Amino acid sequence: MRVDLQTQLQNLHDLKIIARESTDRIDQGTSLPEMGLRLGAAYILKGSVERVLDKVRISVSLIDAESEGRTWSSSFDRDLTASNWFDIRDEISGAVTAELRAVLSPAERQRLLAVPTDNWPAHQAYLRGTQRKAKRTVGSLKEAIGYFEQAIELDPKHALAYVGLADSHYLHALYARTGDGELSGNMEAAIARALELNDQSGEAHTSLANLQRLAGDPAAAEKSFKRALELNPNYATAHQWYGSFLASTGRGEEGLAQKRMAQVLSPLSAIISHDVAMTLENLGRDDEALAQWLDVIEMDPAFPNPYEGIGRLYWEALARLDEAVVWNRKSVALDPEQASAPTWLAMIYLDLGDPDRAEFWFRRSLELAPNPYWLNASSEILHYYRGEAAEAVKYGHEVLKMDPGSVYTLAQIRNQDLNAGRHTEARARYERAYPELLQDAEPTIDDSNTNAAVDLALVLAGTGEQKRADMLLDRTLAFLRASREKPDDHEILDVLIYALQDKDDKAIAALKYIIDKGWRAQSWFYLERDPNLDSIRDEPVFQATLKEFKAGMAAQLERVRAMDADGELEPIPDID
Repeated sequence: MRVDLQTQLQNLHDLKIIARESTDRIDQGTSLPEMGLRLGAAYILKGSVERVLDKVRISVSLIDAESEGRTWSSSFDRDLTASNWFDIRDEISGAVTAELRAVLSPAERQRLLAVPTDNWPAHQAYLRGTQRKAKRTVGSLKEAIGYFEQAIELDPKHALAYVGLADSHYLHALYARTGDGELSGNMEAAIARALELNDQSGEAHTSLANLQRLAGDPAAAEKSFKRALELNPNYATAHQWYGSFLASTGRGEEGLAQKRMAQVLSPLSAIISHDVAMTLENLGRDDEALAQWLDVIEMDPAFPNPYEGIGRLYWEALARLDEAVVWNRKSVALDPEQASAPTWLAMIYLDLGDPDRAEFWFRRSLELAPNPYWLNASSEILHYYRGEAAEAVKYGHEVLKMDPGSVYTLAQIRNQDLNAGRHTEARARYERAYPELLQDAEPTIDDSNTNAAVDLALVLAGTGEQKRADMLLDRTLAFLRASREKPDDHEILDVLIYALQDKDDKAIAALKYIIDKGWRAQSWFYLERDPNLDSIRDEPVFQATLKEFKAGMAAQLERVRAMDADGELEPIPDID
């Protein structure tokens, strides 16, 4: 009953209803004032159910969380049937909204009276699917798909079950890294049916927005997200996924605001708080991200995502790859079927200087998610690391067939072309992937093409197009400065640009800056292989910096090996 009321009342604009994911985390013995404080709720709806044979008495009280005073209570005596269960729910929700003086629009009144299903077993299967989906592990998402399919089989008109099925397919593909495959088809069919059954469902419009985002139609996706929130302003997932969409389109602060709203609506949801941390990380607010992830672990120690997030943060921003291994191993132990943490471990071991261990984790990732793209991409990286250029290029060309704009692959093949004097071939490859950089008189530089613009500049210097090369470097540097909170910040792209502009002192100063700040990710590629840095690579100060850098990485690798030998790392679980 509590779950049904929460789902039903979410649709009302005048009420802020805390999501089930958060209320489920409150212990039964928690005092009402503490419950209200933790949930950010002014009122608590409490109830009890007494059942004798086919009769049921439901007692409900609305209580002021701060004073613990009862503002309203009532009892409902009914015969117990699936349809009566929803009738009672409608009576209670109507009484609650009247007590709180919510002003309902005609459309809201209609949605308030909507019954998701009159098939009680179907509804139970739907609730179990929702619970499994919230856990966000590969195994739980498989179970969620099964429960939603069961709900649909029991009641083919259960609109929310189709929404749950679409969302679970989407999340399972994301966590298991299975690739698109039949994902879009599975989602499209389920969402179309959900909207056919109830086109006023904010949940269904949220799922539609995700589908449109996958299809590469951001304008349609944003329109659907806004429609979803208009229909169901209390649907925390809509705010959460809209926030992810906004962040992915370069509107990070707007995305964070949406995710914060999701957090208000579901303050104890582990996945929403995890997503807030991810956005903070992407905005460069590393300390806040780390604190948020530690809060998530305190909230749900068995949730694997924050461990992976912390591991990635230690690798990419905090210069502690040994700690990154520790945290990612914890993530693997909690969800052995997910492929992302093994991938990060492989990349971390390459930076630490252990390609054999990196290969182990690449192989584990491929066992879990044997999709063609990752098979070719990981093989390319390993061969290139080991100096096996011909094999790396072979796999790289396969990657470009699937993703022509892969920045790393373009750079790796470019490097081989430049070594062989094939500047024209390299130029043509960039023109196919990033035509705006070569065809537009005034090319626009944004988050999607900064790396490509810098790498292309070196190619253009070899084809006699120095003027355009200089323009790309100047525009990229201007974009980077404008997009930062602190104009004097640097990142690896600054180092590359200064080196290509023959500003050696600035390049080396920027390199020392980013190393001191915590940059380590893919350092082997840039410091030892990237020809963008050839102009400074033989400088004594560069060589001294590189020697010190590699000594620090070697020390971290020794610590990792010692922890592994002593059993201090989480054991590696078997894959079923």
